[in-house]
Amino acid sequence: MRKYKPKKWFAFARLFLTLLIIVTFDRGSNVVFEHIKTQNNTDDKKLSQVVFIDNKEEIYIEENPALLRYINLPEKGFNVTLNNRKYELKSDEYDFFVAVVASECARNKDDALAVMSVILNRADYYNISPVDVVKRPGQFSGYLDGYYYRYLNNDGTLAEFTRKDEIVQAVNDGLSGVRNNRYFSFRSWQSDAYSDNYITYRGNRYR
Repeated sequence: MRKYKPKKWFAFARLFLTLLIIVTFDRGSNVVFEHIKTQNNTDDKKLSQVVFIDNKEEIYIEENPALLRYINLPEKGFNVTLNNRKYELKSDEYDFFVAVVASECARNKDDALAVMSVILNRADYYNISPVDVVKRPGQFSGYLDGYYYRYLNNDGTLAEFTRKDEIVQAVNDGLSGVRNNRYFSFRSWQSDAYSDNYITYRGNRYR
């Protein structure tokens, strides 16, 4: 009986088909691998950006401790900001100014900075000094009614009073460009019809 031998063209066809399957599978594997590699690179890039931003913010806060010294209350209009206009007071004006701020705030650092911010917002707007702002007619009762004298010694220097250091810190920060609001006026806590925007319980109401 004659033994069957496959034709040459059939052998070549089978070899070609086998190679085609291998190449196709290999290319498909590479495509999947490249897709995963690209996706991982993108994820790594996003993660590194987040880490960079977080670290940058942390460094920024460390370099600007005032951002942690005061609270933010955005729903009431209070956001601590830096790099606002800076002011310098004459040596014979500084204690007077601190005393006026102390007489107007709730002797709380956040309310003190809020009072400072209002004064400085007006100073910016009218392009005058903060001292001129508090001395304008009919504006600040702490100055007009002489309440600020309670915070001064007979020689005009600052007296000792509750939370003095916090008030002084808020004044210094405000003069150095730190603010916590964009309001232009405030009234006492009892003026509940005036505004519901306050940063300290029983402090001033701002608008």
